[in-house]
Amino acid sequence: MSALTAWDACGKVFASARKAEFIDRVCLEGSFPDPNGGCYICPTGFSRTAAAVTGHNACFRNESQVAAKKEAALTCKEGDLFDFIDGGTCWKCPANSVRSLFGVKSDKACEYTDMLWEPAKRAPNGLFRIPGGHEIAAQVIKERTRIDGAIKKFLSIDTNTAQEREEFAKGAWELIQTEPENSPILMAAVYDHVFDLVINGPKTDPERDIVRSLGNYVQGSRMLVAEEMSRVWESWNRGIEMNTRRLSGSNMVSAYNTGVRPPNMQTTLQDIMTLSPGALVGTMLYGATRALHTSITVAKVAKTVMRQIFPYAKDFAKLASISLSTSASTAAGIVAAPFAFLTVATIIASIATDIAADQDKQGAIVKDAMEIAKRPVILSRLLLTEEGRTEVSSNWALMTQEQFKPRPLVWHKLMSSTPTSEPTSIQELVLAQGQQNMPNLDNFSIDIEGVTTHPNSSALTAASSTWTKVPGKAQDVAIGSDGTTYAIGTPKGRGGFRMFKRAKNATSWTKIKGAAVRIAVAGTQPWVVTDDGQIFSQAGSGWKKVAGPAAQDIGASVSGVWIIDLKGKIHKRSGNGWQNIPGTAYRVDIDQDGRPWVVDLKGQIFVHNDKQKWVKLPGSAIDVAADVLGMTRVIGKDGKTYVYNTTKRNWDRISEEAESTAIGAGGGEVWRLTKQYGLYRLQ
Repeated sequence: MSALTAWDACGKVFASARKAEFIDRVCLEGSFPDPNGGCYICPTGFSRTAAAVTGHNACFRNESQVAAKKEAALTCKEGDLFDFIDGGTCWKCPANSVRSLFGVKSDKACEYTDMLWEPAKRAPNGLFRIPGGHEIAAQVIKERTRIDGAIKKFLSIDTNTAQEREEFAKGAWELIQTEPENSPILMAAVYDHVFDLVINGPKTDPERDIVRSLGNYVQGSRMLVAEEMSRVWESWNRGIEMNTRRLSGSNMVSAYNTGVRPPNMQTTLQDIMTLSPGALVGTMLYGATRALHTSITVAKVAKTVMRQIFPYAKDFAKLASISLSTSASTAAGIVAAPFAFLTVATIIASIATDIAADQDKQGAIVKDAMEIAKRPVILSRLLLTEEGRTEVSSNWALMTQEQFKPRPLVWHKLMSSTPTSEPTSIQELVLAQGQQNMPNLDNFSIDIEGVTTHPNSSALTAASSTWTKVPGKAQDVAIGSDGTTYAIGTPKGRGGFRMFKRAKNATSWTKIKGAAVRIAVAGTQPWVVTDDGQIFSQAGSGWKKVAGPAAQDIGASVSGVWIIDLKGKIHKRSGNGWQNIPGTAYRVDIDQDGRPWVVDLKGQIFVHNDKQKWVKLPGSAIDVAADVLGMTRVIGKDGKTYVYNTTKRNWDRISEEAESTAIGAGGGEVWRLTKQYGLYRLQ
C-alpha cells in the first residue's frame, strides 16, 4: 500500500520489499495523468493540489511562504554546544561530527555522522578507444551540423562580439581537425548523434558497436556503485557489532545503538565518478540540436557553469587536460565535484536505491541494488526520464574524457576526403611552384634518358597474362629481391594484423613475429608500418624501431626506402634520418634503380625521374608496384590491373577482374589482392 515511488512499493511473502521499476511514460514529461484517463498540466508557477483535477483549486501557487530565521543562540555562540556541566559551559565537536550520548568530557563525546570511505574509482575511457568511435566521430565531423549546433549553444551563454564568436568557432574547428581527442565540442556532438541512434535504432556495425559500448559502460558503473554500497553496508554492520561487544554490559548500549545512523551512500560514494573540466563542458553542451537531451537538473546550472568556464574556452586543449586534482583554481574545478556527486546520486536513484535512516529499509535497498545492477541496461528506457538522461550523459562524459589520440592510419583513411588547405597532389605542387604545364609525356623517354627499359615490357598484355589463386587472405603484399613474398594477413595483432612470408618456390605460408598494416622489402629486408604510424625494419628474428614521422605507407627496394607521412608528405631515407621530398601522395613504391612511383588521393600517377622532377603519367590508380623500369604495375580505379608500356607510353591491361585493391612486385614476382582479401600470383 506504499506510494508507487517508495522503496517498498512492491512486496511478497518472506521477501524484502522492493521499489517498483519504471517502464514507460504515459503522459508527456512535465504533465501528469489522472484516473479519469486524461493528461493534465498546471499553469507556469503553479503546483498540483490534492483536489480533483477538474476542480477550480486543482493547482495552487506559493507566493509568500518563507523559512524562519534564527536570530541568536540561547547561551553559546552559534554552532557551539551547551552543557550543564561545570555550571553551564560551551563545547564544539570536530568537523563532520555531532554530539553523542556520552559525557561531554569523555573521549566518546562526539561521533562522526558519516563513514570515512575510500571507494573504488570508475575507470574512464576515450572516444577513440571505443568500438565504432573513429567511424562515428568522422561522420559527425563531415556532417558538421551537430558540431555547429554545439558551438552555437556554447556561444549562447553570454553576449559576445562578432569577432569573439568568429574566433571561438574557428578555434573550435581547428582543435577538432588537429586534436580531436581534446575537443569537448566533438564529444558533445558525437553524444548528440548517439542519443538519436538509441532512440531510432543503429543500422551500421559502428553504430551498433558504440551504442552497445555505452550500454555496457552504464551497466559497469551501476555494478561498481552497487558493489561499493554492499561493501559499505557490510563494513558499517561490522562496526555496529564491534561497538555492541565493546559496550556489552553498559547501561548505555541500547541508547547508543539507537542513535547510530546508516551511512549516506551518496556522500560516501561520490568520488567513484570523477569528471574532468573538459568532460564537464561537454556535459553542458549535450542536446545541442534537440530538446530533452539534457536533464532539467543539469540544464539549470549549465548557463552559469559555461559562463564561468568561458575565459578558458580559447584553449580547449588545455582545459580538457586539466585533472580535478590540479583544477582547484579554475571555475571548472569548482563545479566538477558537484557534478560527480550528481552522477553517483542519479545512478543510485536509477537502480532503485533510496537513502534513509531506517536500518531495515537500508538493508533491503542495498540488496535490491545489486540485483537490478546485474540486468542489461535498456538505454532507450533510461532516456525517457530526467534521472536516466543524467545517468547516461554523465557516463558518456566519463567514458570519453581520456585524451587517447585516434589511430593515425584509421583516422587518416576516414578523414581523407576532408578538405585541406595543403596541396593534395604533386601536380598541384608543381603548379603552385609556377610551372603551368606538366612535362610532355611524349618526352618521357628523354626525361629518363640513360635508363635501360625492360625489353619485354610492350609484350605484357591481358591476353598473355595468367593469374593463379593462392590459398590465404591478405591486406597488403610486398616481394623481396629473392622472390620471397611477405603479406599482411587478416588476424588482428598488436600494431595491426599478423604477418606471413612465403619463399619463391614454397607451397605454404610461415607466420612472422609482430603485426603491421603496410609492408615493403628493401632487397631482402622487410620494413613495416604499424596502425599508429610507427616504422620498423626487421633485425634478425625481431624488429628494430626506426625513428621518423608517423607514416601511412612505405615503399622500398634494394636501392632505398621511402615513406608517405600522415599528412601525405613524401620522405626519403637518408643516412639515419629522412629527407623531405616536395609533393604529396597516398601510395608509394620504389623500383630497383631507386626511383619512386606514387599515387595521390585523386588517383593521379607520378614517377620521380633522373632529373629529380615529378612526371605525371596517364591513367588513374589506387595502388602501385614497381620492379625494373617498364615493369611497373598499378591497380586502376576500375579495380583492374595494368602494366606500364614504355613504347606506347601508356598502360596495358593484364587482368580483367575488377575486384583488385592492392599489388606488389619484386624479384620477378607479381602478386595482387582483391576486395575479399584473396591472393593471386602472376604466372
